[in-house]
Amino acid sequence: MIRSSRATLPFLLLGPLLLAGCSNPSKTFGLTVTPPNAFDVGTEAPLSMPPDLQALPTPVPGEPRPQQVSSSTEAQSILSPQSALQNASTTMGPAQQTLLEQAGPTPPANIRATINHDAEQESRSPGFVGSLMSFGSSSKGAKVVNAPAEQKRLQENAALGEPATKGTTPATAPGQAQKGVVGRFLDLF
Repeated sequence: MIRSSRATLPFLLLGPLLLAGCSNPSKTFGLTVTPPNAFDVGTEAPLSMPPDLQALPTPVPGEPRPQQVSSSTEAQSILSPQSALQNASTTMGPAQQTLLEQAGPTPPANIRATINHDAEQESRSPGFVGSLMSFGSSSKGAKVVNAPAEQKRLQENAALGEPATKGTTPATAPGQAQKGVVGRFLDLF
């Protein structure tokens, strides 16, 4: 009896070691159900009769069908940003194109980054010195448009036939708009 237990001891120690190499033993031994991948299902090309049967190429056994595309290639072409952008322009109707033309010019490519940067700068705390200098002012960090310079810019744009949005709007200096009590006090000296 002792000999038989010693003979089975290596198998008992080797069994868990072999199973440790399996990532999922229940899946390896077929104890769990593995359904097919829904994204790996391909579509078959429709069958049709060519008008001239003599013009058909001779089929070569083992080669893939020329009109059949693999599911992974089809998925990559659908999910690629280039195909989405190319298909968007071809599927627009005349009404959509007219609406986009009436909406005005396309914004600059970095408009989101510019808006986020401006919002971050505007939401920052002015700090101790900034809040001390603006103490008593009614407008908190507001930019005031320089009216004569803006009128001149608009007239130049109109004379050149440019849109009113071309160019930057001239503004007064930030400290020049409205000073606080401390800023006005320091101006006395």
